[in-house]
Amino acid sequence: MSGPGTDIFPHDRVVFFCDAVFAIAITLLAIELKLPGHDASDAAAAMEIQGTFISYFVSFMVTGVFWTSHMLTWKYITRVNGKMVWSTLLQLMFVALMPFATREYSLAFTGHFPGRSALYAATLTAISFFSLRTRLLVVKQEGLREKIGDAEVRWFIWRGLASLIVFAAMVPLAFVLPTWTIGFMFSAIFPVLAVVRRRIFRNPNP
Repeated sequence: MSGPGTDIFPHDRVVFFCDAVFAIAITLLAIELKLPGHDASDAAAAMEIQGTFISYFVSFMVTGVFWTSHMLTWKYITRVNGKMVWSTLLQLMFVALMPFATREYSLAFTGHFPGRSALYAATLTAISFFSLRTRLLVVKQEGLREKIGDAEVRWFIWRGLASLIVFAAMVPLAFVLPTWTIGFMFSAIFPVLAVVRRRIFRNPNP
């Protein structure tokens, strides 16, 4: 509940702003696509092209996952206070960093630069962290346990937590796994969620 003196912000303006940031970030991913220079060797050019398009594909899909998650979170929000705004802004700060992080990840394909892959994974981890934080705020503020039930709330939280776990694991793994595998690790989110969903709704009242 919001107490006296609590700032309440227009819901629609916050949603429109979020959608704009996601749209700009996902558009800038394509703007970062560049062909290798003429002075590059065939092998180097092939590696650069491969890295560019793998990083673009992965980032486009991941940004889409984050945007979908954002919509699922905000459909439950009826009022927007300062905590909600700042948690969302911190998430968007890293969403806006996606084009830069994607470029760094693509450059990791041209040599042994695990730090670039780790930076990319850390950016995804930060987005996931603030996304989950917003979900936890929503559960408390909107009284979701009373509205949709305990099982649905656990599923709601796990849909944010699974991303955080997978992306956080990518940070140290970036230093030991091949570059291309780091990006595609995001697909591990889906089997993790499939297992969690089956366990939650098979036993909704542990």
